[in-house]
Amino acid sequence: MPGAYSRRSVPRFFASVLAAMLLPCVACSREEPGRRTQREAALLYNQGKYAEALPLLRRAQEAGLKDGTLLYQLGYCREVLEGKPDGRREMWSEAGALLAQEVAQRGGSSLERLYELSVIHSDRKEWDTMKQYARQAIEQFEKGPDPNALSGEDWFRLGRLHDLVVEPSEAEAAYRRSVSVFTKKDEGSAIYRSLALAKVGEFDIHMMRYRLAAEEFDQALKLFPANNQVRPFTHGLALLAAHRFEEAAARFAADTSDTNSESQYAADLARKSRDVAPLEEKDTDGAPLRSLSENALQERVREAARTLRAAREKNSYRSGDPLPPEVAQHQKRFCALVGEYFVRTQAIQEFCLHEGIADLVRR
Repeated sequence: MPGAYSRRSVPRFFASVLAAMLLPCVACSREEPGRRTQREAALLYNQGKYAEALPLLRRAQEAGLKDGTLLYQLGYCREVLEGKPDGRREMWSEAGALLAQEVAQRGGSSLERLYELSVIHSDRKEWDTMKQYARQAIEQFEKGPDPNALSGEDWFRLGRLHDLVVEPSEAEAAYRRSVSVFTKKDEGSAIYRSLALAKVGEFDIHMMRYRLAAEEFDQALKLFPANNQVRPFTHGLALLAAHRFEEAAARFAADTSDTNSESQYAADLARKSRDVAPLEEKDTDGAPLRSLSENALQERVREAARTLRAAREKNSYRSGDPLPPEVAQHQKRFCALVGEYFVRTQAIQEFCLHEGIADLVRR
């Protein structure tokens, strides 16, 4: 009959349908080992274990997985482990093109992909394209229908995106939200939590919340000891202001950056403060140290230096001996005043040399 299937055509029809159904499955089966390996690598990557993540990422790539985030992470791991940006730039060139394709697909514009695209274009100094992706992420997720569902990692990424488009207030709010979400849920990426804590610690330094900043830096390093966003100098400054002198001296001693000279003075100041701790937060006349103007503070430092020097000349003692009570009394005031000056200005070497008091600070 016209239009009726012959006995031969029926099996052929179902065979073609079956083949059409099986083709995607075959593709999935080829991709699945790579995808599974990528998930294993991502767990290590998010813990900052880049040396362990890199071979797994390469294995996922060799398995045929085409994924922009995979290439992004490969590039970052290569730079960290090779110590130069060439490998990262090579990988990110491929990652950028692939991520752009993924984002253009229906439902493909995840926050992670938009963030990675923004970072890649920022690295290339392609500012307009960077802003385009950053704005899309902020509008779609932070200002989207359910921002309360965002994770700590998501809020960290949004904070970084606000940094990229130079919105400092919004960036701070997002970083603080990140820390809050991580604290409430007590789960997620240790490295992102550590990075968020480092950012919030710096904000608290600027707000003179030194004890809180010191704790945030402590926690950041506990979560991710290799976090280079917690600078020894800044951490030491917070610890010194919090009167945690032994720890402050250790952090200043670890500073190998361009603030190394300042840190050497600060480490000795921390040790001398430890020797006469606890220090007072008010001067001998009851004036809070933080209430003093800079000129008044400098004049009191000069006066304290004179009385300390006189006490040292009057009392004979050897290095390593307990400080005579009179010397300890004047050193206590001197360290408190110099410490206040240093915490305010974050500079001490030039002041000590100019005032001729370096010998009273250095050991």
